[in-house]
Amino acid sequence: MPRASAWSLFAFKGIRVQLHWTFPLLIVWVAGTAVMEGMRPALVAQQVAYVLVLFACVVLHEFGHALTALRYGVRTRSITLYPIGGVASLERIPEKPAQELAVALAGPAVNLVIALVVGTALWIGGRAIILAEPEQQVGLGALAAVVVAGNLGLLLFNMIPAFPMDGGRVLRALLALRMDRVRATRIAAVLGRFIAFGFIAAAVYWKQPVLGLIGLFVIMGASAEKRMVETQGALRGVRVRDVMRTRFWTLPPTAMVQQAAEELLTGGDHHLVVAEDDRFLRVVPRTVIIEAVQAGRAGDAVGALQGHAPAPVAPDAVVNEAMLKLQEGAEVPVPVVEAGRLIGLLEMDNLSEFIALRAPKGSASAQ
Repeated sequence: MPRASAWSLFAFKGIRVQLHWTFPLLIVWVAGTAVMEGMRPALVAQQVAYVLVLFACVVLHEFGHALTALRYGVRTRSITLYPIGGVASLERIPEKPAQELAVALAGPAVNLVIALVVGTALWIGGRAIILAEPEQQVGLGALAAVVVAGNLGLLLFNMIPAFPMDGGRVLRALLALRMDRVRATRIAAVLGRFIAFGFIAAAVYWKQPVLGLIGLFVIMGASAEKRMVETQGALRGVRVRDVMRTRFWTLPPTAMVQQAAEELLTGGDHHLVVAEDDRFLRVVPRTVIIEAVQAGRAGDAVGALQGHAPAPVAPDAVVNEAMLKLQEGAEVPVPVVEAGRLIGLLEMDNLSEFIALRAPKGSASAQ
């Protein structure tokens, strides 16, 4: 389902394209700036149109990543447009270096093709533009120039060798051809941080806060990518039964909300598992139970409460694959089922503790 903070536009090949709630702020800022500079309404509309056309190119860029990933069996849940660009939410990044390289290069390749096609059309159609009406000359020529310059800019920016840009993934994929993926990620992340500090220094020197924001964006992206890959490395080969929680709070669907509330006071679980004869039904968050009591529904059955029913995983499933279900359900634990019986829960907290206990002394603080 689309996030409450985003508006769905359309879907293609099962990939949902959506606008983040902050995106309209960019349009308001562009239009407001144009009005304050004294532009006529037609020119204000033109500035907004340029932005929308560029973001259409951003969508095509992200579809380049998504459709290439689909060739390797990796689905993309959504493409979200933010004021600073677009994000394709791939289920995972292909671990084979050649596949990651292809996926990373596909987006910039789309921008290069657009720039070449529009640039060639502008060169060939120059005479037609000259013969057009003066107002059309400005509109056609300026739009084409914006598309060419904008796509070349997107190409160059995304090829900066730093996470989370495509260039960082290209660098990691090339390094991973000669070393393990975790080490390749660490090297790429370190280089990314140096580049980020360069952006921040340039922001201070030239008094350009946007460059500073890009630097911070790169630092956060590099750190997040490093943590994610190190987590995957630590969990490689680990099975769900090795990390699942076997003690959890469960009640039958006929139990009263009042009973759930009383047990809530004595336990530390964040979710109630509703199960019948060891058969998983749903997970109910603590907040839902509290809200039901406050609404005077203490006498209702817990089976009537709103909950989540994530798809179960098998105890012998590989944890790195099962994590996809955890990521889809955010904070909702995933039931572990064997022969139809609920035998455990898989939670992010358990995975974090498992990794911390296996980590060498002093490694937790090393960044």
